[in-house]
Amino acid sequence: MKKQLFAVVVGAALAFPLFAQAEGAYIGANVGRSELKLSIDQEGTNKKSNTGYKAYAGYDFTQNFGAEAGYVDFGKVNRTIDGTTLEAKSHAFYAAATGTLPLNEQFSLFAKAGVSQNRTKISISDASGSESKNKTSAIFGIGAAYNISKNLSAVAEYENFGKVASEGGDKLKADLLSIGLRYKF
Repeated sequence: MKKQLFAVVVGAALAFPLFAQAEGAYIGANVGRSELKLSIDQEGTNKKSNTGYKAYAGYDFTQNFGAEAGYVDFGKVNRTIDGTTLEAKSHAFYAAATGTLPLNEQFSLFAKAGVSQNRTKISISDASGSESKNKTSAIFGIGAAYNISKNLSAVAEYENFGKVASEGGDKLKADLLSIGLRYKF
């Protein structure tokens, strides 16, 4: 995970001069509550709330339409069955189309829909090693933004990433409720 976070930071630093030239471009970071819901066939469901975070960049083509891409870390969820503990850690890279409805100069509502490439690492306590699963899923989100200044906005949003991992009747679902700051160039 440290390598991925390093790659996101380096990529953002390299892209920063390009964004500075592009009016309509923005970057942002959010932190909040992620919820992972692990359903194991014939064993029930386990929900776990974690601190989740995301870093993203986007571009508004018009006042109402744009695109956004980013990285989200959902944290982990544990489940113990008959003395064996299963741990699942999940993160995602996503790309989405965005729609914005300005209510006035300070407030706006927005929605997004797109796809995410999810990676989930599964570890079992009585087995050596771990296994990683990749899954592509649809995402959607809604939120609101408050313009603090011409370039800086506070945002609050909810994003649903659907099933981030599944095998047979077992599945892991994820969502993120977060607040953060967005800087527009």
